[in-house]
Amino acid sequence: MSAIRPIRISLAVVLVLCANLPAQSYLDRLSKSFKREIPVKLYEGFEWNIGVRGEAVIECYRGVKLSEIFYFSTDIKFRYRNNGIEISDDNDVLAYGLAEVRVKPRYGSSLVTFNGRAYRGYIKCKYQDAPEDALILNMVDIEDYLRGVLPAEIGDRTPDEYEAVKAQAIAARTYAVWRLTESGSPGSLSPTVADQVYTGFDSEKDFLSRGIEETRGEIIIFNGQPIAAFYHAVCGGHTAPVEKIWPERSPVDYLMGVDDDSFCTWAKTYSWSETYTLERLRETLIRYFSGKNGARADDFRSINDLNFAIDKRSGRVEMIEVDTDAGIFRETSDRIRWALVRASPPGAILPSTNFTPKKVVVDGKLAGLEISGLGNGHGVGMCQCGAIGRSRAGEKYDKILKHYYGPIKLAKLY
Repeated sequence: MSAIRPIRISLAVVLVLCANLPAQSYLDRLSKSFKREIPVKLYEGFEWNIGVRGEAVIECYRGVKLSEIFYFSTDIKFRYRNNGIEISDDNDVLAYGLAEVRVKPRYGSSLVTFNGRAYRGYIKCKYQDAPEDALILNMVDIEDYLRGVLPAEIGDRTPDEYEAVKAQAIAARTYAVWRLTESGSPGSLSPTVADQVYTGFDSEKDFLSRGIEETRGEIIIFNGQPIAAFYHAVCGGHTAPVEKIWPERSPVDYLMGVDDDSFCTWAKTYSWSETYTLERLRETLIRYFSGKNGARADDFRSINDLNFAIDKRSGRVEMIEVDTDAGIFRETSDRIRWALVRASPPGAILPSTNFTPKKVVVDGKLAGLEISGLGNGHGVGMCQCGAIGRSRAGEKYDKILKHYYGPIKLAKLY
């Protein structure tokens, strides 16, 4: 009787087998595993207050065990201590040495507040050894999260713009799902432009909430997976390939950049301009480059020339070179917006990299820079004002999304 030999399968074969699995299988698994209660990071620090509209319950945890419960209807003070979180009211310390605190509305009509803003769901405070501070999260159903996102991201809209509202709801929902499930995810969402602007309960608008409800659970997928559904305010006529704006990202078929015709020309920030004298240009470049790769303020004492590289496909500036007596300093892609900050408001970055530079030369020497630009935002993915323009023209939300994201499909996650 011959010996039974073990079957060895190489890693390369395993990868091929996995790659050939039906794309739907990933979505099916995600649909079963995705938790609709998502974390939004509100604060990280040493001292904070939490209030309530109505009444709230404080659940105190020592380790993983629920140890104490308090009820309150006024502000409660929280502090980070070396041995855990401490909570107190106006009279005394209520508890200390806590690993976690959950502040929940006691009744359906109650809302927990943080920094004057009310939030659906509840607030979780977690003690951290590294970094040494507390993490404050709003734990909220993703659909309720979107209610606090759309007002800040797309603003008040009219009935003829309703398809854009639904497109925005799906893009924002998809972004949140992708961000929380992607490899290397931080495990929570930022309430700022670092992810999506989230302003909680008080900003909610019924018209926008209806668009969220009518697209409940709907996301954008490519090859069976949620896409990185980036979006921006105004593209200026053409969206940008993702790798041209963020070189660290690989090209993907759904973020290739598309011609948007004139659908966003109605926006107030469609066109803009900026002018730099040589002295202001010097101050701007010193502020940005000093300390980067050993650059010093004195390196910009003499600015001899400026050179720009333009991406032929999108028309966006993809590189700036500053020629000085000390050498050539470069910046690329979206970081150019930070290198050439605006005069008003002070420190504001350029609206976009979709601009035409014109050097001002006097007696053969560089004397300044004039910029005429189009668009507002990074330019990747859906143009929000373009989507609104398309909705006004009668396009449905699925057609709007497929225009900006290309070869995608819409699917129900839950």
